[in-house]
Amino acid sequence: MFEDRIDLWDVTLRVRREGSGPPVLLLHGHAGTLDVWDELAPALATGHTVVRPDLRGYGGSVRTTDEAWPALVHEMALDCLALMHSLGHDTFDVVGQDLGGHVAARLAAEHPTKIDRLVVIDAVALPPPARPTLVLWSDGPPFTETLIAFLADGRAAQAR
Repeated sequence: MFEDRIDLWDVTLRVRREGSGPPVLLLHGHAGTLDVWDELAPALATGHTVVRPDLRGYGGSVRTTDEAWPALVHEMALDCLALMHSLGHDTFDVVGQDLGGHVAARLAAEHPTKIDRLVVIDAVALPPPARPTLVLWSDGPPFTETLIAFLADGRAAQAR
């Protein structure tokens, strides 16, 4: 696992990266940090390059804007796109929980050619993206296996 602070245009994001393979971006919820993915990230890292930032204004990332919702969600989506581009990932899967789910859905809606698969946890993907999407609720059955299978399935289908 590698942790870094990455400077983008008007924000510095704390980011952890681990694993190798197709890239997947993990986005935490409101009042959370990248640490919420500590249990899931190693499981995904066995077959993916996992990138998990602290969103703008959370954890170790610096918020340099006074924008309110939904403009802040738009800025966070742009941050994520710039982050993944800076790491050399032109397309990627994205998993978001709560606020991160809204950011992920916005990213998929605004930049559909950049997102391969979208997973939204404890949020509703509005508007509905034109990408394969999995919606999960954290109070439902354990979802780690479902999430891993969803992300892997698309890779298998593309390889055929």
